[in-house]
Formats: sequence, structure tokens, C-alpha cells
Amino acid sequence: MGAEGVQLIANLDNWSCVKKLKIEKDMQPREVAEFLISLNMSVNKKSEDFLSKDIDFSIIKNAVDSCACEATKLLENQALKKAIKDSIKNRAAYDNNSLKVLEELASIFAVRYFLQKAGLKIDYYEAELPSLKLARKLSKKVK
Repeated sequence: MGAEGVQLIANLDNWSCVKKLKIEKDMQPREVAEFLISLNMSVNKKSEDFLSKDIDFSIIKNAVDSCACEATKLLENQALKKAIKDSIKNRAAYDNNSLKVLEELASIFAVRYFLQKAGLKIDYYEAELPSLKLARKLSKKVK
């Protein structure tokens, strides 16, 4: 039986990322979780970078910044609903199913942005984990 592990090797556009974890028999579950959290930190940022080719996040940010509503009512706000539709770049190029998916992703971004703006931690990698110090430092240099 081969060794267990997790591996990501990305080489796409200007993004190169290599993350590997070999699972040792005495490894604690928390150590695996921290590796996966670090992986999520890298992938999450790049996901938004790639989505920004189809979604103008600044339109959503402006709408959320202007919204004086409760979190539970955020996606019911008419101005935000319009901003989510308006944020999709080149709408005519997409079929209805693709538009629905992009609008759902834009809605998720709006909620995440709203909660972050309120000062809430919404991702595990926002915790002060000692194992993420280097990853945080490197991600700040990349921006």
C-alpha cells in the first residue's frame, strides 16, 4: 500500500503553486486540517482572480457598501440584486444556465464581502494559526 498524502500542483497563467503533505502515521488530525486550510487559502484567492474575468466585483462591493440592511435581508435588497446582474461581464455571451451560476457565485461573494466588512472571520485561514504565518506572509507579497 502506498503512502497517503495530499498534493496540489498548479501551473496556470501566472499562477504557480505546489503544496504537498505526506501523511505520517503519528500525524494529528489537526495537522492535516491546517494543511487543508492553507491549501484553501491559496485556492480561494485564485478562485476570485479567475472569477473576476467574468464578474466585476467592484460593482457588488459598491452595492454592499451602500446597503444599510441586515445580513439576513442582504440578498433581498433590490439595489444589490441589480448590482449582481450588472456585475456579470458580457452577459450576452452566456446561456441562461451559465448566467444563473455566475449570479449565484456573485451572490456568494456579496455575502462574504458583507460579513468581512462587518469584521467577522468567515474562513478557517483567518484564525491565527502558527502554521499559516509563512503562507500569510507569502500571500501578501503576491498581491
